Amino acid sequence: MDVTFTVTKWDEKPLDDIRKDFPINIAHVEYEISGELVGKAMVEYLLYYLESNVDDGHLATAKISGFLHFDGNYKGKRGTFTAIEQGIFNKGNLDSPGTIFKATGDLESLKGSYNYKFIGQTSKMILDFEF
Repeated sequence: MDVTFTVTKWDEKPLDDIRKDFPINIAHVEYEISGELVGKAMVEYLLYYLESNVDDGHLATAKISGFLHFDGNYKGKRGTFTAIEQGIFNKGNLDSPGTIFKATGDLESLKGSYNYKFIGQTSKMILDFEF
């Protein structure tokens, strides 16, 4: 099953200015998600840039690790879940699968994983969830 998401916030900056040979950025990100999964996700990403493009960040390549925290509804059940992501952003394509490791509320027994898929200007999350 897939759901649509929109990036509503992307606040990224270098982790520090000291370690030039260790180019890590931190990004505070928010998504609005709609479909059978409805709500807001907050993500904390660490990005290690392998190749950057100052003129167009979508043409960069970076290794990514992060935690996503979702608050909302899944199939009419209310709750939260937290997932860990690890992957790569490569010139506009995000391959950073996530796996749920904690859920609360009506979603407490939710297990599963997801990945991202981009079709034109549409951003999708492909869900593989079960209770």
